[in-house]
Formats: sequence, structure tokens, C-alpha cells
Amino acid sequence: MNSVRIITDSGSELSPSEAEGLGVSVLPLRYSIGGTIYRQDVDISSERLLELLAHEKTPAVPMPPAREDIAALLEDVARAGQVALCIHVADGVVPMAEPLRSVVQSLFGRARIEIVDSLAMSYGLKRIVRGAAEVAARGGNLGEVTQAVRAMISHIYTLFYAEDFEHLEGSVDIQPAQAMLASILGVKPLLMLEEGRLLPLEKITPRATPVDKLADFVFEFASVAEMAILLGPREPDFSIEELQLRLTTQYPGLEIPLVHYGPLVAATIGPGATGLFVYEGLQAGW
Repeated sequence: MNSVRIITDSGSELSPSEAEGLGVSVLPLRYSIGGTIYRQDVDISSERLLELLAHEKTPAVPMPPAREDIAALLEDVARAGQVALCIHVADGVVPMAEPLRSVVQSLFGRARIEIVDSLAMSYGLKRIVRGAAEVAARGGNLGEVTQAVRAMISHIYTLFYAEDFEHLEGSVDIQPAQAMLASILGVKPLLMLEEGRLLPLEKITPRATPVDKLADFVFEFASVAEMAILLGPREPDFSIEELQLRLTTQYPGLEIPLVHYGPLVAATIGPGATGLFVYEGLQAGW
């Protein structure tokens, strides 16, 4: 067993087999749909959630895990006398910090549990959690695992191209009148996950192409160690093959997988959004 137990939430999009293989415990995010609250992969599967988001008009509002779920998992850590690191989805996307801190404080003196805001979501959070699990598996202590996680966080970037402004209400600080005008003009938003918040980076007009804008974002990096294209349950309104070709031409030898994101991205940005994950890598010595 690892010296440090790694805990995350379902915003990391780890499958049960991935979580088991890494030795990671996953707290289920909740979604409010039509007045009913569902726990992801407990009361409703991720696949069914994505299906609802892709085909239904009813919005799904993401919520932090239930306090009883957090308490049950952290009580287990305390009973086992373990040391744990909880790496959660960006607090600016889902308010995770307060409920986690509340439960950790209730266990004061009984368990040593560190909480880190990943400032990430989706594939970015998954990559951070995987890195933490790898350091823990090598025998890293809590300080070493936490240090590695914080180092990774500052080198991970995620950009999203959204199909419209409609799905961004409540997720991004955009006035309804602005969103309506942009929709009329055919303008599409480009969003950056920055310091844990989804921020408008640029607006793509009908004359511009998403492929150009997404590729230009990546080309600005001096170093790229890992990259992935993030896709949703709906087909994007541009050619993914063209984007992939543009990126592989610029970065020959770099594997650029197509990864399907989970319900959190679909709920906050839209089921037709396309994302780009970039990890610069760490300097030698880490």
C-alpha cells in the first residue's frame, strides 16, 4: 500500500478501473437536473448524464459531493491511520474547498489530510492525479507528493472552444445581453481555464476558423511534453481531423490522443465543446 492515499473527485474522469489501478479514491460529484440531485456513477451513470446533456434541454448543474460521502471516505482514512492528499476539481468550477475543509477540520487530530485545489478539470485533473499516484507509488511522502502536484499544476493548460454562449450561463461571467448578441452575430467563445476559473479568452467570428485559433494557442508554447484533444458527445462544427493534422505536423513524434470528456465539461461549457489540453512538462530533477 502507498504511504500516501490519493483522493480526488469524479471531475477527474477516472474510470473505475483506472482509479483502482492507481489506488485512487474518487468522490462522486452531484448534478441537479430538473429539481432532482444525482450522484455521478452512483445514482446515475456518466454515460447517461452525457446522453441527457447531449439531447435534453434541461440543464445539469454540477455540485460538490455530499457531505456524508466526504465524511465516510475521510473517516475511513482516519480509522486506517493513513495520510491522505485530496486533489479536487477547480474550486472556481465546482465549489469543493469549503465542504472538504469542513470535514477535515472535524477530524482534527485523528487524520493527516492535505487538500489541494488542482485549478483544473477533466483531462488536466486526471493527469495531475495520475502524477500524484505515481509519486506515491514510488514511496513519496505527503510533502513530496504535494510538492510534485503543485509543480504540475503550474504547467498544465486547458483551452475550450464552445459551440455557443447558451451553455455558459452560470459558468462564465457573461451578461445575457452579450450572449444573445453574440449568438445573433454567429460569434463563438474561446475559453481558458485560468487560476481555476473559466475565463473568456477570445471571440471567434464567422470569418475566423476554430482550427486556426486552437492551433495558434498551442504554437505559443516553447515546450510541449503532452497534448490531447478533448471531445464531447456532440460532433463539433469544424474538422477535428484538420486540427489533429495541424498539430501533428507542428509536433512530429508527439502522440496527440482524442479524449472524450465527461459530464462536468458538458454541463459547464456544452456537449459540443472542443478542448485542448497542454502539459509543458517539468524541468529535470523533478
